[in-house]
Amino acid sequence: MRKVTIGIPCYNESENILKCLDSITSQTDIFQDVEVLIVDDGSTDDTVKIIEDYKKQYRENGNIKILTQENTGSPSTARNRVIDEAEGEYIFFVDADDYLAENSLSNMYTLGKENDSDVIIGKYEGVNRRVPVYVFKSTQINTNFFDSLVKDTMSVLKMFKTEYLRSLNVRFRNDISMAEDHPVAMSAYLHTKKISIYADSPCYYWVRHINTENKTHLTGGVIPVDEFYKYLFETFEVIKNARITEKERTEAYRIYWDRLLTLDIVNEFKRNRTEMERNHSFAILLRLFNEYEGAIITPLLTGYKRYTALLLCNKDYLLFTEYLKIK
Repeated sequence: MRKVTIGIPCYNESENILKCLDSITSQTDIFQDVEVLIVDDGSTDDTVKIIEDYKKQYRENGNIKILTQENTGSPSTARNRVIDEAEGEYIFFVDADDYLAENSLSNMYTLGKENDSDVIIGKYEGVNRRVPVYVFKSTQINTNFFDSLVKDTMSVLKMFKTEYLRSLNVRFRNDISMAEDHPVAMSAYLHTKKISIYADSPCYYWVRHINTENKTHLTGGVIPVDEFYKYLFETFEVIKNARITEKERTEAYRIYWDRLLTLDIVNEFKRNRTEMERNHSFAILLRLFNEYEGAIITPLLTGYKRYTALLLCNKDYLLFTEYLKIK
């Protein structure tokens, strides 16, 4: 068994894939024990040829593999194939236009192996983008969703113990075109008390490329209102059905609402939408708030997040939208 399977979904990444692969293969202290599983989502450029040529350098080790499929327009199917076919002890999801820091694989794997961690989160560095900061203030050997700030990093760009991830029976959904990783990350967070955070040095360079259209998911333009809310409903369903105590469930609702009212919902109401679209968005948000304990957790929130939740309790569209404009 390999130590780590790196799962890379890609689509038309001919300009970026070599930098990503070089950042992996250069980690010679662990690379011989790494499986690189690339799933191409029907690229129409030279991505597949570039990868095929590159992997010839490592034919003897046989640890770079490429799978191809018809275009789905989403990284979900690719990531599901990685879960199904990975041979590594851990799975590390990496996007094809990002790259890893020196020694990141051995640092994260060692931390996870020594502490029997189910999830290992390596410190992010943003390139042309913001990334979570406070969650990486210090390395944490053994923490969980309730005692840390892992809610700030709901992407799956991290390591998961393969056996643990498969035991959750989670799947990435193709019909969710934005933040499709939130439900999977939430399930992984809620069902373990063994999360490790490596913060001693950067591990993952998370890149936002300017004026690129080659991503496998929606990144440009304004996402339709109904599409935006899909990942929120699905993530709340994960909390609703998680195998945790009712006290933990209420706390999980509070933590996730805290995140949404800090980031996701604020961004939604700052998007360039028509008044009709904004009204529609508010109506869906009220349904989300009512279905997933919004009123119950409101007194547990603090500061502007509590005030924002109170406006939702009062169904005050005008004050709500005006208030978010200044956040």
